[in-house]
Amino acid sequence: MLIAFRVGIVSLALAAMAVTSPCAHAQLKEPTSQSDRELVASVSKRLASCFTSLGVKGAFALTPTLPAESELAAVTLLPATGPVVNDGYAYWLALHASRKQVYVRQVGGFAGAQKLYGPIAIDAQCG
Repeated sequence: MLIAFRVGIVSLALAAMAVTSPCAHAQLKEPTSQSDRELVASVSKRLASCFTSLGVKGAFALTPTLPAESELAAVTLLPATGPVVNDGYAYWLALHASRKQVYVRQVGGFAGAQKLYGPIAIDAQCG
């Protein structure tokens, strides 16, 4: 019970951080179609083990900026795997309108650093 409560509080805090982050290029944007919801769920499930509370597993390219908001079909939280730690990382996933690539923003860690990974192929795997 305590673990579920703690995970719920952490998820709520991460959601608040993603929405209120002053450097966020795009606001959270829910997928509008059932196929986009399924695609985001599938990609999130596959990439969650790559993006952990302790950092990124695997070699993903860094990019300086997201595409324009009009080019993004969805922007959602990406559940981070790993232990709950102070100064851990939180992630959000941006689905490109082409549905062929995604971007992942990493926020947190020491001094609230931010990195943007992408473009990442829609079928990418860790490692």
